[in-house]
Amino acid sequence: MNTKIHHLPELDPRMKLLLVVVFASVTFSAPNILALIWIYFLVIILYLARGLWQGAKKAGILFTVFLLLNLLLSFAPESGVAAGIGMILFMLERIVVFFVMGAWMGSHLRVSDFVTAMQSMHVPKGGTIALAVAFRYIPTVQDEFRSIKNTMKLRGIGLNVKNVVLHPIKTCEYAIVPLVIRSMTISDELAASAMTRGLDLESERTSYREVRVRLTDYLIAAGVILAIVSGIVISKMVCGR
Repeated sequence: MNTKIHHLPELDPRMKLLLVVVFASVTFSAPNILALIWIYFLVIILYLARGLWQGAKKAGILFTVFLLLNLLLSFAPESGVAAGIGMILFMLERIVVFFVMGAWMGSHLRVSDFVTAMQSMHVPKGGTIALAVAFRYIPTVQDEFRSIKNTMKLRGIGLNVKNVVLHPIKTCEYAIVPLVIRSMTISDELAASAMTRGLDLESERTSYREVRVRLTDYLIAAGVILAIVSGIVISKMVCGR
């Protein structure tokens, strides 16, 4: 008997952007570690709800590493070094949510739908073009990086911890240099592609697809925001602040 898994319906780009902004904002204002754990949990749930299993796995590992570092740091004796590391960790474990949610938003995102949605919000064309190119840029660079890793394996230098420690210069040469060169080329190609598609035209852009906010979009976004607020309130009650 086959069991079909129903995933979260594809949200409107505006609702996705709203959730990214909300998660980034509340993470920086998280009052305690329980609130931060709750936010991490909701991010992973959003990944799983859309069937992004690999993304959820990577995000879970990343969040777990930050939480373990936070736990280890709590046992360290008070000193200037510990305080400095704690400040860096405080910033990193909050900034990372923005990038993880940005990756969630960019997955399966139709750039044409995003541009249409931004146009309906009267966002300046410069900002729209920059964001559209960015969302096309990230997955393209990821594909290029995978190709570079495969090439490094053929040369007998895999991209792993062992080679980074034993052969740091060669690893940098074979990984970073071609990635930087390809990134510059890709950015030019994507910018030219955006111009070719008419994104810089002064006239209003039309779309074959209907891009509008549905009732389900409002309900899902409201439910996620309510879950965030409820978790933060409960964490304050438990921790007393």
